[in-house]
Amino acid sequence: MPSPMLLPALIPGHRPDLRAGLEAMPSSRLLGLVVVGFGDGVSVIDMPVRPELTFDGRSVQGGLVGTLADYAGVSAAVSALPAGWAASTLSFDVHTLAPARGERLVAIGRVIRVGKTHGVATAEVHAVTGEGTTLVATALVTCRPFEASR
Repeated sequence: MPSPMLLPALIPGHRPDLRAGLEAMPSSRLLGLVVVGFGDGVSVIDMPVRPELTFDGRSVQGGLVGTLADYAGVSAAVSALPAGWAASTLSFDVHTLAPARGERLVAIGRVIRVGKTHGVATAEVHAVTGEGTTLVATALVTCRPFEASR
């Protein structure tokens, strides 16, 4: 039975600089990432499943699932920082729970704690089909915040 995907509360127009930065990254465009939105300490990012992102034409390759979780975790941490701040990934640990098959993957990031020296967040990646959602991976993400304007 598919698991329900509980979307966090998002704030319309929250952190437009973060949205623009993520969507401008060449890797984001390559993966087809779409920023659904941000809240204070949360992020939701969507990735369409395309055959070229899979290893068998159906299941997204695990490294790409991890990349999506990384994007969600770090952006959740950054969404809790003031405008003008960004972060770079220090590490992430991904646990695969099920094959990443569906029409799209949705990653939900939630900050645990963020400060001026480091941030820690979790991420869930869900596969979405016409029949529902399946939790396919969880991750713990650590990042280094910095003032992007410097």
